[in-house]
Amino acid sequence: MNREGAPGKSPEEMYIQQKVRVLLMLRKMGSNLTASEEEFLRTYAGVVNSQLSQLPPHSIDQGESAAEGLGQWLPLENVAPALFDG
Repeated sequence: MNREGAPGKSPEEMYIQQKVRVLLMLRKMGSNLTASEEEFLRTYAGVVNSQLSQLPPHSIDQGESAAEGLGQWLPLENVAPALFDG
């Protein structure tokens, strides 16, 4: 993702949006989220949901393996450590 390509969005807004996307994808793939992750989604998913619904379909939704799809969709190595920081 290009972090500098989102005019008008603060780093915090971008972090929240990315975290919601990752958590929703993990849930969609069948992962069990922690109570704090579920609470985060309850708090922020509604805010991000309208943005997600405007995204074009992704190959992960068309039968591609989850690992391949996530690798193309979002660079998890840049985001995942932040997901679990208190």
